[in-house]
Amino acid sequence: MSMFEELFALAAGASLTLTISADAKSGQMTINVIPKPHKDADEPALTKALSLTATPQEFDDGFIAALRGYREVHRSLADQAEATKEVLEAARAASVKKAADASTKARADKPGGAPLPKPAAAAASTTTDAAPDGDADDDLAQAGEPRAPTPATGEVADLFG
Repeated sequence: MSMFEELFALAAGASLTLTISADAKSGQMTINVIPKPHKDADEPALTKALSLTATPQEFDDGFIAALRGYREVHRSLADQAEATKEVLEAARAASVKKAADASTKARADKPGGAPLPKPAAAAASTTTDAAPDGDADDDLAQAGEPRAPTPATGEVADLFG
């Protein structure tokens, strides 16, 4: 391929910026090929620039091969990033399915297949709330709640009875 065919192949996957500078004293130049991946590429390695310094003759002899190698590695990185993305998406889907299956199984294991009860809200201290008959402790005991000591006698109710 020619230099522009290689650049075209690179530009098909990312916008490219080329910078060229020359050092007259050393007789060398530096060429930077800087890709800017399209929006769907999340892999930071795909933004790594190719920076080469050589004489003009060395660029004539090897720049196309350097571009080709860079493009192939760049493509390989993109392929790896895509494969990793697919694996992560499959793992996420499997996790969601596993959670849904566990929830369904838990409902099926409950007698009658009834839905799981919703978690109860944390109850505030009800020992100071008076029942209609004025005896909050008796109402709590009937509801199966432990009772607080009676202030007048200091007697503690049976918490497990």
